Amino acid sequence: MTIDEIYKKEEISVRSYHVCKYNDLNSISDLKKYYYKNKSFEKLRNCGRKSNKELIDICSKYSDDYGVNNDIEVKNENPLKNIISNLTRVQREVINSFIFVNTNSLSVRSKNAISVHLKNNLKVKNFTEKVLLSESFNVQNIKNVGAKCVPEIELYISIIKDFIFEVSQTRDQNYLIALKNKFLIQRTFDIPLVPSEILESESIFQVTKFLLNQNAFFDETQTVIVKRAFKLFNNQKELTLDEIAEQVDLSRERVRQIRKLCLEDLFNKLLFISNFNDDLFQKYSIDIESMYIDINTDILNKINQSNNTNFSREFITFILSAYLNDSFSIVGNYEDVLQPKYFNSRNRHNWNNFYLVEKELSLEFDFTSFTNDISNRISDRIEESYSFNFKSYISKFLTNNNIDILELLFPICEVVINEEFEIYLDLEENINFKRNTSRQAHEYAFEALEYLGKPSKVKEIFQTVLELYPNYDTEETKIRVSMKRKNGFVPIGRKSVFGLKKWESELDNFKGGTIRDIVKEYLMQFAVPKHISDITEHVLKYRPKSNQYSILQNLKLDESGLYIFFKGSHIGLTTKKYASDFKKISEVKKTDRKTWEERFVILQNFVSTEKRLPFSNGVPEKEIKLYRWLNIQKSKQNKGKLPENKVEKLNSLLEKVPSINGRRRLNSNEKYQELISFVTNNHRLPSANKNGEENLYQFFYKQRKLFDKNELDSREETKFIEVAKLLQNIKYENKRN
Repeated sequence: MTIDEIYKKEEISVRSYHVCKYNDLNSISDLKKYYYKNKSFEKLRNCGRKSNKELIDICSKYSDDYGVNNDIEVKNENPLKNIISNLTRVQREVINSFIFVNTNSLSVRSKNAISVHLKNNLKVKNFTEKVLLSESFNVQNIKNVGAKCVPEIELYISIIKDFIFEVSQTRDQNYLIALKNKFLIQRTFDIPLVPSEILESESIFQVTKFLLNQNAFFDETQTVIVKRAFKLFNNQKELTLDEIAEQVDLSRERVRQIRKLCLEDLFNKLLFISNFNDDLFQKYSIDIESMYIDINTDILNKINQSNNTNFSREFITFILSAYLNDSFSIVGNYEDVLQPKYFNSRNRHNWNNFYLVEKELSLEFDFTSFTNDISNRISDRIEESYSFNFKSYISKFLTNNNIDILELLFPICEVVINEEFEIYLDLEENINFKRNTSRQAHEYAFEALEYLGKPSKVKEIFQTVLELYPNYDTEETKIRVSMKRKNGFVPIGRKSVFGLKKWESELDNFKGGTIRDIVKEYLMQFAVPKHISDITEHVLKYRPKSNQYSILQNLKLDESGLYIFFKGSHIGLTTKKYASDFKKISEVKKTDRKTWEERFVILQNFVSTEKRLPFSNGVPEKEIKLYRWLNIQKSKQNKGKLPENKVEKLNSLLEKVPSINGRRRLNSNEKYQELISFVTNNHRLPSANKNGEENLYQFFYKQRKLFDKNELDSREETKFIEVAKLLQNIKYENKRN
């Protein structure tokens, strides 16, 4: 009878009918053949319990008319075949481990013979097919087996066969897991007794702790070194190589060598735990389906409390990297993270932690270059803070330019910069590299000039810096030198006046440099020489206090030969070619300049009269020029550019006068008059702590120091004595009253 006929009689449901048709069971005979072979229809696709019962009932109902003997040829199959096909995953793993352990326990010849016969495939399915179910199998026919090996191999096969039957009858999952783990540990390590809690728990952390304590990974000495030298435990005391060497009675160098070898081998040793089935999500809320696994404090505590361990965060991450090796990669340097740091490695980032990143994602991004780049930026001098958009920044380190994964990488990279560098993104998701250097003198000067808002003398800039930053310790000379060296400033002429370079583009009437620089820039714009009046008009835009005569004389004094003077008061540049219409003046009459010897005689006369060297300010212009000339000679002498005979003359003169500070305050006479007036009216000296009196106090204090050193000139000395007498009279009057 066909299935269609049974369906028409309404003896089976629509679903059962479709199950039969889908699986090519088109008759009662087909149904009964399948049933007697499989004892159930549940393995058929879409067959539920109700359909299974219906089809079994049909087989029973029509058993008389369609008996097994008439329609079904049933072979007397070996029951072992059905047993093997119905084994669960855990049962298979247990038997596989048992076969492996027992094979390794055979004598060398027997082990080699059976391994060759099985082609080194010791799994239960292969063992059953080639040994237990093979009709042609005979121990004596195994290649290279000897007569003495036959009884051993026969007993070996018998033990495995009995074990297969025993395991197939066992449904206790805990017992099977314990049995599997026992054989796993026994087949890998020579440990006869394993506690039941280790075997039943399948905890990779308990197993790791047990194997470490049993010296399973390394020998006893190596294990001691591993436990002492690596950060395996929380609150672990960091021991030096010398301290460890003393404990294990080895040399320091030998301990270092063992430590290095063990660190290289530790990961491979831990791969053993991947044979276990630890439910990380259920036990510790570790999501192995995520892109990144972070062992936070809660997870760390939960793992240690649940397993009675005291592992460090670093080592737990390391254990997980071995357990999840197929799906996750560990980011970080083993040596940096697991070993105590005494010295940082140079030219690369020194890692603080490990990071577990999904394997495929880790291949798309160069974490090493990423962290090295940040480390280099931080270690470099940062004179001005700067920032990048973080997503754009990390895109530089993609290995395959797959920008679609940036969203996945972003949170992982953010964790890395947080934990490795303590850098945190701002609200706009920018990574900021903050200044790591002290402010330089030129920066203070720049700010002072911006505050002043106009070109200013160095002295004024210096005073403004001190006003803005009273705690900044600097000198006027330092401010001057810093402005000369940095590009943000431009000198104005030769009178220690500076402005900001940016003002040249921001202001219409500002240009840095000397008058010669301004003239040169102006002449470079034209193909013909320009009249002195045109040049003067241009220069006066920027130097309004100058005049035509002064400008002309200035250009004539130029010793570089840059300027050409033509008839008709036209001036050009030697670097340009002009038309023959302009007639060059063959000899330019320059302002008379005194020779070195004439200048030296003037200096001698000055020293003879004043008993001192010339000052740079607060004195007549002639003395200031003499001061400048003397300083130029000293500079040439220091650079070795002054002839020997001139050096001797200069030194002989300088030895006759004391070396004193050549600077004087401007308007010292007015200051003395102001000081005398103050003392007369107030019957006391000015105070350093009262507003409006500080400058006068400083003036008196400096004059007193110069007087004590005998460095005042005759005029200032007379004034100072006058003030002193006035104070003495006031003191005398106060005593009388």
